[in-house]
Amino acid sequence: MHPKQDEARNTAYRCLLEVLENQGYSNLVLKQELSGSSLNEKERSFVTAMVYGTVTRIYTIDYLLSRYLKKELSALDQSVRTCLRMGAWQVLFAYGVKDYAAVSSAVDLSRNVCPKGSESMVNAVLRKLASEGQEALSKIPSKKTDVRYSLKSEIAGCLNKWYGKEKAEKIMEAFLQIPEVTIRPNVYRVKKTEDLISELKKDGIEAIPDPIHPGSLDIPGNRMDISDTTAYKKGLFSVQSLSAMLVGYVASPEKGWSVLDTCSAPGGKTAHLAELMNNEGHIDALDANDIRLKMVGETAERLGLSIISTLHYDCTYLKDEKEKLLPEYDLVLCDVPCSGLGLLHRKPDIRLSMTYEKMQSLMKVQESILENSCRRVKPGGYLIYSTCTINPDENENRIDAFLAAHPDFECVSFDENLPEKLLSNPRLLMQSKEGKMTILPDEEGLDGFFIAKMRRRS
Repeated sequence: MHPKQDEARNTAYRCLLEVLENQGYSNLVLKQELSGSSLNEKERSFVTAMVYGTVTRIYTIDYLLSRYLKKELSALDQSVRTCLRMGAWQVLFAYGVKDYAAVSSAVDLSRNVCPKGSESMVNAVLRKLASEGQEALSKIPSKKTDVRYSLKSEIAGCLNKWYGKEKAEKIMEAFLQIPEVTIRPNVYRVKKTEDLISELKKDGIEAIPDPIHPGSLDIPGNRMDISDTTAYKKGLFSVQSLSAMLVGYVASPEKGWSVLDTCSAPGGKTAHLAELMNNEGHIDALDANDIRLKMVGETAERLGLSIISTLHYDCTYLKDEKEKLLPEYDLVLCDVPCSGLGLLHRKPDIRLSMTYEKMQSLMKVQESILENSCRRVKPGGYLIYSTCTINPDENENRIDAFLAAHPDFECVSFDENLPEKLLSNPRLLMQSKEGKMTILPDEEGLDGFFIAKMRRRS
C-alpha cells in the first residue's frame, strides 16, 4: 500500500474514532484533521468518503460484523471496533477499493493502533466478510429495514408509522444517496450566475446550473468544502441546499422590510433574506448560542451585508427587549431546532444521536418559539415556520395546532415562489397552494424539509 494511502487511512481512523467513540461531530472533526494536512485533493476526498460512509452505514456494518465475532462488538477495544468498521465499509461500499487492499490496510492499521495480537482477529473477520461480499447485504432479512437502511430501529419505526412501509423504504433508500453540493450566488454582489461560474473556474471548480433552480449552482464531484476558494472569500456565494434556499424564496421579503430571524445561526437563511432585500431594510438575527451567533455576523461581513444585527436571545421564553427589538416586524422567520430527519444523507451523525425522546423534547421548544415569536408579527405581516425534518408532529401538525389557537393567523399560498419543476409534482403544488409544504427526499432528490407561510390578519 502506498505510504500516502496509509496516511489517508490513518486520518480517517482518527476521525472515526472521535466520531463513533467520543461523540464528535463528523464535519468538525474532518475539518480539523484535514486543515493543514499534506493529503492531496483525491486523498482528502477518500478520507471524507470513508468517514461519512462509515457513519452512514454504521448499523448495517455492525450487524454484519457481529456474525463473525465470538463476543459482542461493544465488548471490543474501541480501536479494534474502528478498524473493523473501516475495513467493512471498504469491502462493502467503497468504489475502486479491492477486497485484498481493504483487508490488508485494516490489518496494517490495527498493528499500529490496536492492542497487540488484534490484527489476527481483524484479518479473520474481514476476510470472512470479503468472501461473502455483496451477498452479505442480500442476506439481511427483509423485515430488518432498520439494518438494511442503517437506522436506529425507533427511527425506522417512526418512518413506517408516518408514511407506510412502501413509502418509508423509498425515503430510507434516498437517505443513503450521496448529496450534491449546491451553492447560492450572492445576488447582492453577483448579477449573473455566468460571472460566478467564471470566477470558480479560476479556482479549478466546475459549477453547473441546478436542474430544478437554475439560479443556483451545483458542484459535481461531491466536493464538501469549497470555503478556501477566492470566490467564497470574496463573498460571491454561500453553500446551501436548495431546500434551505426555498425558505428565503417562500418568504419573499421586500426591500426596506423589517425582519426578525428568531433562530438565525449559522446565518445562511438570514443572509439569503438580506440578499433578496438588496441589503435595504433591517434584520434582527437572534440566537441563544453566542458561538453560533458569532458565525452569523461573520457570514454577513463576508457577504457584504450591512442590514443584519445580531443579538443573543432565547426565543423559548419571552422577555422585554423593547430597546433592542422592534415591537412588530413585516416578517418573522422561525427556522426552529428540529430532529433533522430530512438531512440523514447530509448529516449522518443524526443517525447516531437522534432518539424518539429527543424528538419529543424538541417539539416543546418549537411550540415555545412559535408562540413567543408570533407576537412580533405586525398586522398584515408574515410568519414563516420551517424545519429540516419530515416528522409530521414537528411540521404540519404543529402548524395546525398553532392556527387553531391563533385565529388571527392564516396560511397563505406560495406556489408562485417555487421553481416550475417542483410544481410539476402534484403533491407539492397542492400543498404550496395551501401554505404548508413537506419536501420528501425520495421525490425530487432534495433534502427533506417543511415550510409554512402564515399571515397575520389585518
